[in-house]
Amino acid sequence: MRGILFLCFVSLAATAATPAVADCAGEIKTLFQGGAWDPFARENRRETTVIRHPDGLEEPYADVLWDGPIRSINCTPNGCFMAIGNASWQGTSFDGPWTRSNDTRTGDPEEFVRATNDRLAASVSEEECFGETELDGKSAHVYRFMSKPEPNEYGAWWGGRYSVWVDVAAKRILRIELAEGIASWAPTPSNDVQVTTIVYDEAFRVEEPK
Repeated sequence: MRGILFLCFVSLAATAATPAVADCAGEIKTLFQGGAWDPFARENRRETTVIRHPDGLEEPYADVLWDGPIRSINCTPNGCFMAIGNASWQGTSFDGPWTRSNDTRTGDPEEFVRATNDRLAASVSEEECFGETELDGKSAHVYRFMSKPEPNEYGAWWGGRYSVWVDVAAKRILRIELAEGIASWAPTPSNDVQVTTIVYDEAFRVEEPK
């Protein structure tokens, strides 16, 4: 009898857990489909990323201005790179001066962005939803998931274990942390963590240099 009761308890627990797991997976899925991670729904913003090493030290990695899904300026310790569709320029700061560079040759740039987002969404696994917390004075939903997308048409892929903070009121991403980072050019999981903080401002513009 005790064994039967135990089996019944396990069965009920599994039944009760299934909807919660499904709800969590569904919540994360919507981030990529018209939600906070959809590049065609996201507002203009500045994404600042640092690398946090296992010893706690941090170093700059990237500072990116986004003006829609296919206009960006990415400044790293090695310089700045402006991309507008397939066209690109190199410079020394967000304000240039800019020197025309080679085209990125990614075909239709909007389709490339959309396909990259779709591959990431399709590869999501090990979904976790932690409910609400506070981040910089704002209420945020916290999600975590693993991702290893299929290679794109150039054989490139990248992913890892993402932790994401989404503003409850504004429905937009406030922070992303990428641990166990993997990529086609570095398939061994990294011990570092990429920490990205995001500031939104519709005044951000990326204009073609004159």
